[in-house]
Amino acid sequence: MKIGLVSSLMKDNDMLHQVEVMKNCLKHSKDYDLLCFGESFLQGFEGLTWDYKEDIKRAIDVKGPLMDTLKGLTKIYNCGISFGFIEKENHKLFSSNIVINNNGDVVDLFRRVSKGWKESIATKDYLEGTGFHTFTYKDKVYATAICGDVWDDTFLEELLELRIDALLWPLYIDFSMTAWHQQYLDEYLERTSVLPYDVYMINSFVEDDNRSNGGCYVFRNGQVIGELSMGKMGVLTVEV
Repeated sequence: MKIGLVSSLMKDNDMLHQVEVMKNCLKHSKDYDLLCFGESFLQGFEGLTWDYKEDIKRAIDVKGPLMDTLKGLTKIYNCGISFGFIEKENHKLFSSNIVINNNGDVVDLFRRVSKGWKESIATKDYLEGTGFHTFTYKDKVYATAICGDVWDDTFLEELLELRIDALLWPLYIDFSMTAWHQQYLDEYLERTSVLPYDVYMINSFVEDDNRSNGGCYVFRNGQVIGELSMGKMGVLTVEV
């Protein structure tokens, strides 16, 4: 199985742009089975206002027309996609990640379980998921964690119990490239070193020096075994 971890341009509250980005990546997917994008990629990491009346309009229903468009693209280009988005289910809002296979079927929907995605003014309608789960794609077994899920000790214990081939870890980090290489990369390696499977870190790119600088990594046993360096956009290829 061939997976592409995609560090691509992300614009806040511009879903048409984000869909076009995914479409263009799918066009050039060649023989990839799955392309993975970052946290909150569809609406952008700053795509929420924390005004519930506004945010419920920006959120996306898994069964809605925009998601149907994306499902159709996976069938056209015969390649699955994984991406983060703000999900609405009735009146509830979640920070979620969806995996759609090359047949346009939803094979995974994960809702972030840690609370760090919310501003303090968020109402009770902004919710977390209930736990981790696994899913199968092309005979390989995966799970998803979003950003701070891995940094919570309780949730890390749950992740340790998973029997999977790899963990998808879409996130948003805005460290400077200097800080990343001098300090934070080592911290991320140490944190994930206890997990008994590969971890696929996917970070988006924002055209702002103070925002996310992109970069994708594969971590294994406290080592980097695959890297698209921070500061670059592109695709990191992983063979599973």
